[in-house]
Amino acid sequence: MMTAATAALASPPQERNSPTIDVGESLSSSHRGVSQDYLVLPDGAELTGQMRFLTSEAFFQDHGDAKPLAFTDLALFGMTVRKSLFSKLEVSASVELLPKQPAYTSEKAWQSVAVGLRSPIGNTVAVSLGGAGGHLLSSDGSWVRQTLALELRKPIHEILTFDVHGGIDTTVLVRDGHEGGWVTELGVSTQALFRDPHGTVGGWVGMGYAIPVSSRGFDPTSDLALDPRARLDFRIGGVISLVDNWDLFAELAVVDRGELTNPATRLPILDGGFDQRQAMFGVTRHISGGKDRRGDYDHDDDGYRLSQR
Repeated sequence: MMTAATAALASPPQERNSPTIDVGESLSSSHRGVSQDYLVLPDGAELTGQMRFLTSEAFFQDHGDAKPLAFTDLALFGMTVRKSLFSKLEVSASVELLPKQPAYTSEKAWQSVAVGLRSPIGNTVAVSLGGAGGHLLSSDGSWVRQTLALELRKPIHEILTFDVHGGIDTTVLVRDGHEGGWVTELGVSTQALFRDPHGTVGGWVGMGYAIPVSSRGFDPTSDLALDPRARLDFRIGGVISLVDNWDLFAELAVVDRGELTNPATRLPILDGGFDQRQAMFGVTRHISGGKDRRGDYDHDDDGYRLSQR
């Protein structure tokens, strides 16, 4: 049976206008860092589980007919572990699975894995380095991504902080027997972060913009030359940290990535590889490292309230 990428990517390209870029992702740091105002996990560890529901216009194909993704048709389940080392180094690892998909698709049950490092530079900036990889849509190929980014937070008021996140990433597409390709992009995202003075509730709203600076080769699932373009994303979300050891969070995102009628402007990746909307719900379990998370806001050696120093 024909699956989404096989049918859609095989269609002839039409207008050349739109992107294939990957920026403006959900918060790459701990969600509690919004409600309690820190850039890098100050101590201990946390385990996060989240479900993301993907919806899209007519992209997937079933017997030649375009099928939109409705809410709950397809969901990605992710698990992330973060650990604070030496107070100013955070390490993380995550895996993303596909527990639910339409009957006419046959994507891999496990979709991707990722690892990352974050460390503060001074009191208001953090640097992050990450790597990730996963399966290409409807094929035995894979993708690999490397990312280097800086994040700056500027306090405006006790309850308001501006966050600017910029960096560069390279995505490589490979598949046996096919010529692959790669795309390098520069991206920046800006967000307004809101929190209550007691560190129990936080929220964010922002946009991400990216432009391709270099690309070469082909999409190995369609053998079309890669044609990346600039893109713009939008996200809004919130987190509740009412209990010391638990957080609840949710986010809505509009991901702009290429034209559905032009496969060359997309990436053959399920998570964010084409125009889609995402609704995410999750929970985080915190494992204390021995410090009082609610009261310890004044130590220079623990990474707490970095944006307020």
